[in-house]
Amino acid sequence: MALWFLILLPLFLDVGESQSTYQINQTDLQTAIADMRAKSYHGFVMLLKMLNSTPNSLQTTDVTFLMPNDEKLSQLTLSPDHLRDFILSHSIPTALVFGNLLHFPNGTLVPSTLPGRMLSITNTGKSGMFVNNARIVSSNVCVNSLMKCHGISSAITFNSSLHSLESTASPKTHG
Repeated sequence: MALWFLILLPLFLDVGESQSTYQINQTDLQTAIADMRAKSYHGFVMLLKMLNSTPNSLQTTDVTFLMPNDEKLSQLTLSPDHLRDFILSHSIPTALVFGNLLHFPNGTLVPSTLPGRMLSITNTGKSGMFVNNARIVSSNVCVNSLMKCHGISSAITFNSSLHSLESTASPKTHG
């Protein structure tokens, strides 16, 4: 596992440095959004459009989005102040097709695009591929874009040792 870490670390460090210097390619973002809409990830598209309308929100095209479906997004309480953190915590700062994820050893930690938030990749075989608590349910949604995206079964949660997101996105309570 240490070998994988040493191989992947320079890739993620290089992406992290380039994020602050390159503006996102709007054409590529629109292409990714079209792919997301075609697979009915309308809620995630709306969040991306809201985030993209703010300055310095999305900095790179080299990204993999992990998208909960509309039903799961509707169960979250997400304030506008935490929109950026939510999107960045649901993305990886490099473009990864599903086949790339299959090569990661179980338990591989990769950084999310939000600094300090790590994602654990686990392939359970019959049960599927998981990113933290969320199972990938629709792989390679963005096929016509440099950006990559995968549909996931729920919003990603982070345990306290990996910096919890409980304050930025929590399930709605009905009362």
